[in-house]
Amino acid sequence: MKPILLASALMVLVGCSDQVTNEYSTYAEAKSDNLFDRGWLPDILPQSTTSIEVTNDLDNNSSNGQFIIESAAIDGFLTMVEPTQSEDKYRYVEGINEWTFTITAEGHVTYTLSTQE
Repeated sequence: MKPILLASALMVLVGCSDQVTNEYSTYAEAKSDNLFDRGWLPDILPQSTTSIEVTNDLDNNSSNGQFIIESAAIDGFLTMVEPTQSEDKYRYVEGINEWTFTITAEGHVTYTLSTQE
């Protein structure tokens, strides 16, 4: 009986998470859905960005996801972010929000958003 109660309690706790995942084929789709205006990603992505996937945790105001930047636009994106001590990791700060981007040579970018308090 106890294992069933424990499993039920864990399911309730997991079910309480307020995470929302959205996917956009193009930058234009993300822009029209106000993704950048809502602050989950800064509006510094090149307009040619594709395959945008964001998972937002509404409980702790954090986000993570990924997208693709075409190789011709990577250098322009890098002018918008600051390098970190880790290779291929960059950051962008706007107000209390800090995004950390990890970029591969192929233009695949993963990111996390956290708040600085």
